[in-house]
Amino acid sequence: MKFMLTIYICSAIAQQCSTGIIKPTEYKDWNDCLQNGYSESQLILSKYTPDQINEYQMLTKFTCIESENKGV
Repeated sequence: MKFMLTIYICSAIAQQCSTGIIKPTEYKDWNDCLQNGYSESQLILSKYTPDQINEYQMLTKFTCIESENKGV
């Protein structure tokens, strides 16, 4: 099975998330997708200042969904 990663940037205060960012990579398994989800989340949040993150109580969430591409 291959998996696609989608990351959402959210505000806990607004209780809303952005439209998901779909990564163009197909991950070979659940573990690769999961590990990359955490890494990508850290990279995204590092683009904001601590003040911004605290003011909006920013967070990320992500999903790993099985790819429909069966490699045929």
